[in-house]
Amino acid sequence: MPVTSSVIAAKPGLPALVLVHGLGSAGNIWKTLHAGLENSFTIYPVDLPGHGSAPLHDEGLDPRSLAHSIVTAMEKDHGVQQFHVAGNSLGGWIALELAAHYPDRVKSVTALAPAGLWHEGPTSKLPPSLLARILAKISQHFLRLAYNLPPLKAMGYKKITHLWRELSFESCKDSVIAMAQSVGYMPTWRALRFRKFESSVSEDIPVSIIFGDYDLTLPHPRAQEREVAPRHSRWIIVDNCAHVIMWNYPKLTVDLIKKTAFSRT
Repeated sequence: MPVTSSVIAAKPGLPALVLVHGLGSAGNIWKTLHAGLENSFTIYPVDLPGHGSAPLHDEGLDPRSLAHSIVTAMEKDHGVQQFHVAGNSLGGWIALELAAHYPDRVKSVTALAPAGLWHEGPTSKLPPSLLARILAKISQHFLRLAYNLPPLKAMGYKKITHLWRELSFESCKDSVIAMAQSVGYMPTWRALRFRKFESSVSEDIPVSIIFGDYDLTLPHPRAQEREVAPRHSRWIIVDNCAHVIMWNYPKLTVDLIKKTAFSRT
C-alpha cells in the first residue's frame, strides 16, 4: 500500500482516529498526543507515500489522491470503514478532502493549520521548508550536537514555531530524520503546486479549523482564507502559537480533537 499506519489501541471498541502529518514529516509527529487520546480512540498515525515507513511508487500525490489512498489503506490494512481524522498542514488539507469525498467514512475533521485555504495555489518550484530539509540532511548525522547548537536549531525550527527553544530532543530527532529521509518530499510538493482546497464538505460532518496567531508557514490572511473553508467550520485561533500546534500545546490539541469528534454525541 502507498500509505502505511501504526495502531495505538489501549482498549477494544473505541472509535478510530486517523492522524495525518504534513509535508516532509511522518506519523510519529503525533507521539506527544498518544497518552491524551488513547483512552478515547484507537489511533492510526499514517505515513504518506515517500514519508516515514511508506514507500513511494507512481501513485497520485495531490491531496485528493492521498485522501483516497488513506481510505483504501484503512479498509484493506485495518478493516476500518469509518473514522475521525485530524491533520496538520498538508495533513489538514487531506483531512478536508477526506470529508468532502468520503462523507460516509469520515465522522469529524480537526484541521490544524491546514494548507490549501488560499485563493491562489503555490507557484514556486521550491517548497518554503527547503532550508529545513537541507539542514535535516546535514544534522541527521550529529543530532545531539545540532540540538544543543541554538543558532542551528533556530534555523531549522524558527519558522514553524517561535517556541523552538522548548522543543524536546525526541521531537527534534523524529522530525529531522523524517525530513531528511523523505523521498516523497519534492514529488509531493510538485503535486500541490497551483492547487487549492475547493471541495464541499457536508454540514453533517463537524469541522474545526485551528490556526496559531503566529503562523509564519501559512500566514494570515493569504493562506487562511475563511471563505475557502467549509462554511460550517468552527474556526479557532490559538494565542502565542505557530504552525505545528501539537508540539507547543499537546493537551489543547487533544482537547480540540475530542471536542470536535464528540460534538454531536
